[in-house]
Amino acid sequence: MANMGQKDFDARIKRIKNPRNNSYYDPDLQMHIPKRVARSKIEKPPSKSNEALTAFLVSMVLGGVAMFGAQVVRVRYLGLSGGNTAVTFTDILIGFWFVLVLSALMQRRQPIGRLGQIAGLCAMLVAGHNLIWKWPDLMGKIYTPEYVAEVQATTEVGSIVVQGNVFAFMSN
Repeated sequence: MANMGQKDFDARIKRIKNPRNNSYYDPDLQMHIPKRVARSKIEKPPSKSNEALTAFLVSMVLGGVAMFGAQVVRVRYLGLSGGNTAVTFTDILIGFWFVLVLSALMQRRQPIGRLGQIAGLCAMLVAGHNLIWKWPDLMGKIYTPEYVAEVQATTEVGSIVVQGNVFAFMSN
């Protein structure tokens, strides 16, 4: 803040004491604070970067859940398995539909949210089979036991699958 002269200081005091002036600007909080409010009752608004990161992460989880649901529908009700293009296309199509429905229900339709949903869909598409390796009994009840056996026979723990090609990153 620049050095103020006596006139500037007097003008500032006059503005502060003006009865029509019922708030002041706090540079630390970067917001207008009503007068006669205890400092402990004032809450700093969340930063925009934290809100964006939270929205992105929640939307990523939403996309992952949508792809999980799409894979369950594909395996349980359509009976498709394997790593061919038709299976991938079916997963993506049903996953996008689930994302649209879930995001409409949860009111997550912002552009940053859509990016997170697509990232979640893609992450679950290529790495979702690791859930089967982590919890084979539970996933056998959700999917089918035959599908769990097929996934365990064709993939490895800590790997990703892209168009039927398995890329292992962790070894036992």
